[in-house]
Amino acid sequence: MSSVVKFVGKQYLALIITALMVLTVTIPGEKSYLSLEDEEVVFNQLGGGGSLEERCSSITFEDILPYTHAHFDIVVDDDWDSAEVKARAWINGTSVDLLREKLDSYLEELYPSGGDGWISTDEKSAVEAVASECIEYAMTRIGLRESTPHRGGVGLDWKNATWQDNGVIIQEWNLVPSNHADIRDCTAIGSSSDCLEVPVFPNSERDCNTLIDASEGVDECRLELWMNATMVIPSIDDGDEFTLAFNASNMTNAVLDFTFPNNPDLRLDMWEECEGRDVEFEPSTHDDAPLRGTCIGDDSSNYIFENTEDEGTKFILMPHRSRDFWPSGEDIFVDFTTAPVPINNPPSWSENAPDDGTWFASLESGQIVWANWNSVSSWFNDEKPISQLEINCSSDSSTNINQLSDRSFSGTITFGQDTQVMCEAIDDLGQSSGIRTWNLGVPISLTTSSEILLDPHPVSLQFNENWPEMTIQYAFTQSQNINSANIESLIISSDETILISSNGMIPGLVDLWIEINGDDLYSTEKIFSLGITKESSPPMISVTEYGWEMDIWQAQGQFSDPDGEDVQFSLSVDGLSAGSISVSGNSWSTPMINFGLWDEGEHEVKVIGCDVSSKCNEVIIMVNNSHLFESQIIDPITPDDDSESGLLPGFSMFLTILSLTIGLIYSTRRD
Repeated sequence: MSSVVKFVGKQYLALIITALMVLTVTIPGEKSYLSLEDEEVVFNQLGGGGSLEERCSSITFEDILPYTHAHFDIVVDDDWDSAEVKARAWINGTSVDLLREKLDSYLEELYPSGGDGWISTDEKSAVEAVASECIEYAMTRIGLRESTPHRGGVGLDWKNATWQDNGVIIQEWNLVPSNHADIRDCTAIGSSSDCLEVPVFPNSERDCNTLIDASEGVDECRLELWMNATMVIPSIDDGDEFTLAFNASNMTNAVLDFTFPNNPDLRLDMWEECEGRDVEFEPSTHDDAPLRGTCIGDDSSNYIFENTEDEGTKFILMPHRSRDFWPSGEDIFVDFTTAPVPINNPPSWSENAPDDGTWFASLESGQIVWANWNSVSSWFNDEKPISQLEINCSSDSSTNINQLSDRSFSGTITFGQDTQVMCEAIDDLGQSSGIRTWNLGVPISLTTSSEILLDPHPVSLQFNENWPEMTIQYAFTQSQNINSANIESLIISSDETILISSNGMIPGLVDLWIEINGDDLYSTEKIFSLGITKESSPPMISVTEYGWEMDIWQAQGQFSDPDGEDVQFSLSVDGLSAGSISVSGNSWSTPMINFGLWDEGEHEVKVIGCDVSSKCNEVIIMVNNSHLFESQIIDPITPDDDSESGLLPGFSMFLTILSLTIGLIYSTRRD
């Protein structure tokens, strides 16, 4: 049992130290230590139980502990198979107090002294050992892939760099300050003879080193950590063309110093900050990867690239993505190549760009976004990131064309008032892609004559006569997912009234999905809320059988709800509750009712079924129990002559009494 407890304790210790070692990354300095006074934000990402590997492979280290700064030196071996990593991290101020407190609480299952408010030299030995093993399973945040630059896609996960087995060594300094004002010999039973311990929280003067005067302003309680490790790099042969991907989510004040094998021709081709990914969600296919050159960053992360004869090939990364943005993350992509710098040609229109004269349809009036950045960024080609192009769109002043902070374009659009928009892209040399002119407006307007859903349901389309012929697809929906089996289509060039099937709709609000497309028309779609409601229909209830067995009566039947809703039943006799209805599949049955307990006469049995929308139906069965009250007189038994029967004297009297008793039993009399 003790060995099991120790193993579990080690797992908890590993989680804490791993957080410090691997990604407590921040900016290096000399003796100017930062003080973290802000409230600590804790993100619960450790998950449940499991093996050491399961726990350590899923942690996000910065979320576990606040840190001050750290520096990583990552030297890639000449064969590109691995990299030697040396890291140094500092934890200052009250953050160290929180660390010692957490360590002490986790040590409660490992040592008798754990959880006592003190941290000892005996305990810190276990911390270093288990932390080294845990980091071997931890995420490195680094991805390296050799090929034509891209940002991933279906089936590709960038997290491909890992820590080498048995290749991680962790060391610490000052976890148990040797000159602490309150240091003492360990008091726990079983402690080693030279064991010393300090309180997890220092005194008010924070005197963790009695040899240093407080006037010197040194953070005496600070903690320093070192890691030496080997990182395994797959799938790179010569390093002539590769992409470095880095997950910078929740990292601030970090410096990672990469040294690549010497290659005088290697240059940095493209740098991108891709922000906004939900880091709480792990995609299964990675099919939402951004297009290269289209990411819009806030320039919070920075880099330095140097390739000199003296210093070799160095790339210094300084990521910065505050935890305040959680769960919105940041991924950094850096493309390296030995290919010559391409000629800076003018930007050009891509195959995805709308042709000159294209109609841009909006399906609503007002200030709307008529082109989002995902679309706009696919319209141009250039040697540099598309996000660095200046993309200009203009129209007459009434349309009020604007580019928003996310690089999307908006404008004021009204039905019947079409406008022309002129757009172009300009690069850093002022070179233009050329201007394309498009038509922008609202081609159709929708109304309905009934707010109650019919089948089929009429919807009137008012057509903007300035627009060309188009194909409209439509279907009713009650979610963001459109059932392709319900989609209908129609070619329109004038006002129309369409009759739309309402098959499959359940009670509640019903929306209308519309998509329009056609020649020289930029396809668009929208879900309209026209205030249409599907009313619930009451369930249908039938009686299939009822009858008597002695004085017990029972009925059963079937039911169905036109809207597919659940149905709840109730039962009453003459308006009084009479038990519960049993339901099996689409069948119902009453309990066995003893009508001998009711007054003689006719009684109303009512079965009521109500669906989730409180629509109800009922069946009434009239039951007459008079036959239970009919008296039956039993003739007395005439005894034979006693002298001839040979029976004992007085037995005939016994038969007479018995016959009278039976007559009383089988006759019914109610007051």
